[in-house]
Amino acid sequence: MSSPSIALPSDIANSLKYLKDTDLHRLRAAVEAEIARRKEGASTAERNEASAPPASRPVSKAAEIVGIPEGKANLVRASLDAGLKPPTIARTFGISIAAVNRIIRSTKK
Repeated sequence: MSSPSIALPSDIANSLKYLKDTDLHRLRAAVEAEIARRKEGASTAERNEASAPPASRPVSKAAEIVGIPEGKANLVRASLDAGLKPPTIARTFGISIAAVNRIIRSTKK
């Protein structure tokens, strides 16, 4: 799952001219804090690579085969129960119709 994308102005340097001084300082502090957080996250991730993987939740066969999160597989099942057709479900969740059909088949077994 990807993070939501934020659209910045195409000419950000020119856009900053219109900010009040207080807003510009708040923006700078927020940017510096985010840069520090990302640097810390990178060093923490490097340290944790050697540690054991986190305990995982049980995943259904369909979600495991298709490679989608169990939550999304549950949404696919619920959508089917609500009367949606597989092509509509696939389009809604951005997965292939084949993946939807595998989830449906695994549910029937």
